[in-house]
Amino acid sequence: MSGSTGKWREEQVLIICPGSQTTLAQMGCNELTPPQHRFPTRMFPDPGVEGQFRPFHTYKRPKTTAGVKGEGEDDFDWVEDVDSLEGAIYPIQAGHIVHMEAFLAFLEHVHQALTTTYHNTPIMLMASPQWTKADCEVISRYVFEKTKTPALCLLHSGLATQYGLKWPNMTVVDVGFEKVDVTCVYEGRVVGHNDVGPGNVGDSEKADEERKRGISGGEFFTKKLMELLKEQGFDHEMAEQLKKSPVCEVLPYAAESKELMELPTEGGSATGSNGTATSSAAPAEGPKIVTTVVGADDDLGIDGDEKVVNEEGVLDVASLVVSGQTREFLAKQEKLKAEKAKAGRKGKGQETDASAAAKARLPNSKRTKTIFHYEELVTEDVPVAPPAAPAPAASAPAENGVSKDVEMADSGAAPAASTDDAGTKPDEPAAKTGGEQAQPATDAAAPPPAAQPPAAAPATERISRRVRRDIEVGLERFLFADRKEIDRIVTTIYHTVQGIDEMYMRPSCWENLVFVGNGARIRGLKDNIMQTLQARHLISPSSATMFTSELPSNIGTPSGTGSQTPTGSFTGQLPTSSSVNPLLQAATTAASLGVPGGPQGQIVGADGQLQTSHHFHSQTPTNIKLATLPTYLAEWTKNGFEEAMFLGAQVAARLAFCIHNLDPAGLEAQRSMSFNRVDYNELGPKGIRSHSMLI
Repeated sequence: MSGSTGKWREEQVLIICPGSQTTLAQMGCNELTPPQHRFPTRMFPDPGVEGQFRPFHTYKRPKTTAGVKGEGEDDFDWVEDVDSLEGAIYPIQAGHIVHMEAFLAFLEHVHQALTTTYHNTPIMLMASPQWTKADCEVISRYVFEKTKTPALCLLHSGLATQYGLKWPNMTVVDVGFEKVDVTCVYEGRVVGHNDVGPGNVGDSEKADEERKRGISGGEFFTKKLMELLKEQGFDHEMAEQLKKSPVCEVLPYAAESKELMELPTEGGSATGSNGTATSSAAPAEGPKIVTTVVGADDDLGIDGDEKVVNEEGVLDVASLVVSGQTREFLAKQEKLKAEKAKAGRKGKGQETDASAAAKARLPNSKRTKTIFHYEELVTEDVPVAPPAAPAPAASAPAENGVSKDVEMADSGAAPAASTDDAGTKPDEPAAKTGGEQAQPATDAAAPPPAAQPPAAAPATERISRRVRRDIEVGLERFLFADRKEIDRIVTTIYHTVQGIDEMYMRPSCWENLVFVGNGARIRGLKDNIMQTLQARHLISPSSATMFTSELPSNIGTPSGTGSQTPTGSFTGQLPTSSSVNPLLQAATTAASLGVPGGPQGQIVGADGQLQTSHHFHSQTPTNIKLATLPTYLAEWTKNGFEEAMFLGAQVAARLAFCIHNLDPAGLEAQRSMSFNRVDYNELGPKGIRSHSMLI
């Protein structure tokens, strides 16, 4: 069902979430599952039609008929190479649409791949914050004029994440391929946005060349890995796989370290003072054990008064002879020597096994070197073998005879078993003793081979196969986390949240940080960013100096004698607590004191009436933490919420296209969420500005 007021079933909605490298798409929003289809966001020029695009690289291949290659125009086949990137056009770069024609052709390709009709398929399209109003108008014009799509909804990526995670207030950090977007959402509307911009133009370091172009996110870390592993021959694909592997991670933030991270060292604690003491004590324990085994007189069966080994470990032969126990002593010595050798071998093996097991149990962050498994896709043209011709029937007996003679000769059969009574040839005994000499006689008796036809041109077939290689990598898998790049991300988050005009919105945005985007899948990245934020920008509420300049004007500051009693004109009763400073509690709970202190704080106006105030006194974050992710979606919990914007697009599609039985106010709000064909005919492409979910 379609129309200006009609609704659609959940199975009819097409959801598309474009990205710089990968586009998530799915037909239907009836089940909140991870995306079913992933399309590479690229197109290729059509070599046959100028100005047209194809989803795969296409090239000409000559036809081969009866061994002769065709040379005319009709003797070529157009072949699509799904693995080739030759001539690829990426219409989206760092969130910006840089090639609109290719992007529109890509949208049509995705639509044709998932559905066959336009007239009853509304489209939910997620928009990047970098898209301009002109971009949105061009897209809406193409959708409604070139297709029969009944309705289009453009959804802001930050709002899509909020719909997916269901937090009314949050800060969304989208770590993409070449960009990092920070969006603050408060009660369903975007109140702040910023992205990681170009770095310092005056900096001359190589790593800052990408910053000058505004590149950030996952691609920046990939190029950093390529720079560190250049000597080992790493290319872009190898560095990308290493970045995605578990052995590559961002170490925790360490403020005391020079590199702001604790890198593992060879031997672990052996380089410290404790390790030095342990290594110096180890040689002393060896002779001590040996001396204990050899000098135990009680084990020799000799009386204590008649010792045969003195305190210096020298054997007293005279005492041994006088005691009359020479034979027993020698037997004991041989037994102890054998037990000592056995214990030494066993101890050495156990020590080696224990050392190897201990190294295997070490976490990745404590290893200086590890093995990286690299899988490479190799594409090559392989000649296709022509069908084998059937063997002539006359050659079968000869071949059987040859193999039989060779087998009999090798097995050492009696000469008489293969001798003809009618006549014996001079060279026959040699044929019976050696199979190699029997072959010329058999070949001479075989008929001459038939003439072969001229060889046809070999046909080729392009195949792809995966090759796995094991590569040893060192500390480069930790050093790729460029400190300047992480600082840029941290600074952008801080300025975006603190740049919200209404201060009372900031605390809820600080308390619900969410990291999305496939770039956030880098192991340890979001933890390091959170640790850096808390170490540099978080101020504990227990600090009295923080609130001294932020107390309400009618509350006096503490006196110089150290007393915590207000000395100003404030006459209200302060809440008391044995463990909380009254002034600090007064500053943080100003709403209960009759002063502006929160979103629902009440103050007394000039006319004596209570008024609701939306002022917040604290201008610095007192609590920075990650938002709690939902746990009731098992498939998303397994997949990870880095693609939560697609989940939000599914929820928003239900609200915009599939909800029935709303009141008039709800119908009007729902009507403004999407842009249908009737509104397009009335308002034109500019109507997408007011009939969308972009702000």
